[in-house]
Amino acid sequence: MKKILILLITVCIQQVAFSQSHLQKPTHEKAVNDTIVFDINQAVYTNTAGINYIEFPVILKSTNMAINSFDFWFQFNVNELTYVSTSAVISGLDAFSNYNTANFYLSNTSSGTSITFNIPTNIPVIKLKFALANACTEINQNDFSNVTTLFDGDVSSHMFVAPIEQPIQLVSPDPLCTHNDIVFSYPSSIYGNPISTYHWDFGNGDQGTSQTDSTLFNSGSYTVTLTVTTTDGCTHVINRDVTVIEGPNAAFSAVYNAGLNAQVFTDESTILTGNINQYEWNYGDSSPNEFIQNPTHSYQVTGSYLVTLTVTSDNGCSNSYDSIVSSSDGIFELDFYTMSLSPNPSMNNCQIVSDKFFSGTMTIENINGAVILEKKIQGTQFNVDLATYSNGTYLVKLSNNSGNKLFKVIKL
Repeated sequence: MKKILILLITVCIQQVAFSQSHLQKPTHEKAVNDTIVFDINQAVYTNTAGINYIEFPVILKSTNMAINSFDFWFQFNVNELTYVSTSAVISGLDAFSNYNTANFYLSNTSSGTSITFNIPTNIPVIKLKFALANACTEINQNDFSNVTTLFDGDVSSHMFVAPIEQPIQLVSPDPLCTHNDIVFSYPSSIYGNPISTYHWDFGNGDQGTSQTDSTLFNSGSYTVTLTVTTTDGCTHVINRDVTVIEGPNAAFSAVYNAGLNAQVFTDESTILTGNINQYEWNYGDSSPNEFIQNPTHSYQVTGSYLVTLTVTSDNGCSNSYDSIVSSSDGIFELDFYTMSLSPNPSMNNCQIVSDKFFSGTMTIENINGAVILEKKIQGTQFNVDLATYSNGTYLVKLSNNSGNKLFKVIKL
């Protein structure tokens, strides 16, 4: 009797072992790149009855076209997320999730409704929905831990893909130099949410409110701070450190020489430290650029031309100065400009309009003469942003080598 019992037990063990080995995939059939991706980048945010929700897809990344099931379990940040539901987004898939309040694990098993069903890869197959602690809760991969994922019972890799905070973009090329507008920008969204307002604090006393904004720096190190507010009222603060080095300040004058029938240009550029080692003149006509310090140039056609001098110093800093030159008279004096500022008084913004192209510097001073803004401008229309200043009287001055134009504006 004992021999019969032992024989039966042995047979049963062999059958179980055979059955298990038969069900397992042969090693050579396992796809080493099988990955379950939890794509928070594609999350949809909603608000229903005052509760904020996030719903994001789950994608099977694999070259295996015969996947019949997948499983996963993980823990999540219960201070920010509350599990709500799991839903299949393809037909023929049965998805079941369970949240265990004892060990704080969310577990899921998904398989086809028939044994012949193969789960599609590289597209969303299910969606996970959670309630958020509040509208401004930011979800990323750090909110999920202790993750295990399976493809057809075999352990696979996993990945949580989430938006990251984009850095402030520096539009201006290196090196960053004095006397040049340093331009900064930021994307139109943050953590997947559209941005409604921008507020720049450039660390030099200057501020701005545009998506792309600029300022002038003295030499030194600065921390640029951007505060953005999204359409749902959430505020985010981003910082970027910049270092600005001393560069040249380009300038020139022009005098018409009737005997030569030419403009005689005189370089008036300055630099506090270092040396200017390159001069490049663009005369605004079809002639090639010239690379000497004090050139003479004849215009073949009577008219007005925008002349640009670009100077470069030995530390790689460049700076340009533009001015309109008459082929027979010299540089236009500011008295020849017709300029107007409106509206005045103004509650936030006003605009200066010129009848001719102007290139120079715009400064804003308070009633005590303190300069609160200085920036280079060129064109025929210039915005004067008073939104961040207190009510009172301000002086707006446009200046270049030819002279100054002064406006008094009242901020209400």
